[in-house]
Amino acid sequence: MNQPQFQALPSYDNLDMIRKTFPPLEHINFEHEFKNLDKSKYFIIRTQGEDNVHRAMKYGIWTSSSRKNERLNEAFSQGDVYLFFTEINSLCFSGMAKLTTGFDSKSHFKYWLIENKWFGLFQIKWLYVKDLPFKLFENIKQIQKFEGSDETVKSVYDLIDCTELTLENGIKMIEIFKNEESKKSLFEDFSQLDKLENQSRQQRDSNPNFEKKFQELRAVFETIPYSFSAASYERRQQRKPQYGYYNYGYYQQPQYWQSNSGFYQQEQYQQYPYQQYQNKYQDQTDQKYNKKETQQAVNLEDKFEMQQNRKYKYDKKKRFNNRNNQQIEYVQKYQQETIVQQNI
Repeated sequence: MNQPQFQALPSYDNLDMIRKTFPPLEHINFEHEFKNLDKSKYFIIRTQGEDNVHRAMKYGIWTSSSRKNERLNEAFSQGDVYLFFTEINSLCFSGMAKLTTGFDSKSHFKYWLIENKWFGLFQIKWLYVKDLPFKLFENIKQIQKFEGSDETVKSVYDLIDCTELTLENGIKMIEIFKNEESKKSLFEDFSQLDKLENQSRQQRDSNPNFEKKFQELRAVFETIPYSFSAASYERRQQRKPQYGYYNYGYYQQPQYWQSNSGFYQQEQYQQYPYQQYQNKYQDQTDQKYNKKETQQAVNLEDKFEMQQNRKYKYDKKKRFNNRNNQQIEYVQKYQQETIVQQNI
């Protein structure tokens, strides 16, 4: 997928200019007629920051984690899907959008807030962009249950990201967006968010390592789009040996201490460090075992003489009565002593 070109306006005070400049926003805040609401699906979208919503509004795209994308895609196959957006730590809903396509696992946007975390895309169109405070929704309650925990009743603005609303609650949300007016919106922050997006584009486009990592993760994601996690993939990569398989407890290639400057780069370590240390360790091991064998090797005549001169000391017999008054003899054995012959 070709990345959308950067777009920005000098000012976001004119709503008609916004509609003309950004196609995904051309129908915002009109009086919409909704059909088949009883067959539609409704989801709360809670994002990590305004930056992601800003990109979603300008370019008409959205994505999330693999599991949530799968959930949204399945809902889209059954009917219309409406999304209600809010940002973490905000006190309002910032907009309402509708999915226009299913999930495309081959298309990707490079310039989300966190790099190389989200892949694949939905196409969306925006119906309303306005800040509606949470107090307008406080009477809309829904039961939420996490696996392994009890059911809890929450207001819709406290539900976690990508929670599906009940049919009744979804319709209530749409009615509030239709009927409530607000002079505030995320457009007030668009100028600043445009600067941040432009900086992000320049930094990532000029960084070859970013492009390399992006292509690596993209290729893996496209093979498992509904079970991929960039964080899990990175952890698995870190566990793998960087220089091949282990060979008898040693790496087959030079390690960090052999390939960087420092103490180990002195002359005695520079040439063939791995083979040198392996041979040195092997020599030390051979010497150790040879020394043990030498110590254990005793002349047979000397050994026989030592056995003949070995003297044992025994204590006199002690008699004890057990529980049945049977007499039992114990012989206590002391430490052995070896007589050393002295040449006089």
